Amino acid sequence: MTSGNGILILGVLWLLFWIGPAFSLFEEDSRWGHNYAIPILFITVGLAYNVNKISCQLTAAIASFLTIPILMDFWPWDLSTIIASIFLGIFLLLYLIERKRKTELINPKKRLKAWLKMHLMTLAYFGLVHMTFIFFFVRWTNSSEFENYLPYEFEDYDTIMFNAMLPVLTVFAIMERFVKKIGRFPVPKAGFIWSILMIIVPLLIIGILG
Repeated sequence: MTSGNGILILGVLWLLFWIGPAFSLFEEDSRWGHNYAIPILFITVGLAYNVNKISCQLTAAIASFLTIPILMDFWPWDLSTIIASIFLGIFLLLYLIERKRKTELINPKKRLKAWLKMHLMTLAYFGLVHMTFIFFFVRWTNSSEFENYLPYEFEDYDTIMFNAMLPVLTVFAIMERFVKKIGRFPVPKAGFIWSILMIIVPLLIIGILG
């Protein structure tokens, strides 16, 4: 029960939700297609949490910042999904290569290696949380400028709640890399529970409000 695994589960269920129950929304308006690209980024970062290899975590950190061009209306949904999938494919390929090697593909000097292993996942979490910053501080007040590739989401309380909850998960995820407990408070477990709430609460809102 960790924040990293919570992010992985969150990404998988998010993708399944849009492949299944919410697919009709995508059929009506393809601009909802960004809900295929973004969860793939969550899956990549969640997998990287469990793979302590610099090449894999570097790939996930770079991939996480794709939230910026995807949610800034730079690319259509299909191109965004292809690019996100390519990064996931690169990650999986690197993992298969790394698991058979005695030394890592990226093997810098000891000091730099320690720094990368300590901070790459933190950078990956920062990349994902740009989703929230762009939603509230850029798109909210300039929604018409993004209407080519992104739908109007600012009356969807489930989307608002999800974006509002993501920074808290980011804090838990970064904290657990350095602190496992605060008193009797287990930081990794709290991050995992919070990530599950990020699934449950929006679904409850959809069930109540539609």
